[in-house]
Amino acid sequence: MTNKYYKTPLKLKAFFEDNNTQLAHCSLLESIDQNIELILTTCPGEHGFNADFGCKIWDMDFERVLSRSKWEESFTAHIEEAVKENEKRLTNVKVKIRMKDVQWEDGITQTTTIRKKVDVIILGNIEESGQNCGFKYSLFMGPLASD
Repeated sequence: MTNKYYKTPLKLKAFFEDNNTQLAHCSLLESIDQNIELILTTCPGEHGFNADFGCKIWDMDFERVLSRSKWEESFTAHIEEAVKENEKRLTNVKVKIRMKDVQWEDGITQTTTIRKKVDVIILGNIEESGQNCGFKYSLFMGPLASD
């Protein structure tokens, strides 16, 4: 596989200051990984050129969980829908999540809280080769943040 994909975030300062003729590149898997992370951390409507880009998990960030299984089912469905819609290089997308409570320490305010941590595993096949692949992300809820 050639590294024909751009690595994010784009480092434009280095491009202009170091007399580079190329921006940094990455592999197909790295590009898909970067795009999925962007999908997960973008609220629908936030992207200026595509209002549908992003993941509806943001709507669930401060939602009161009355039924954990229904919440997990909705959360999983939102991720699966967003990845299928916004990452066309993957097929047969399957999403698994694991939610647990973790202690969160804020170094600035010197406070400790309990937050929900959601480990997200996304499995699929690369469309052009059929190769199996998987990606893992850790998200903290209320407010949503990535690890």
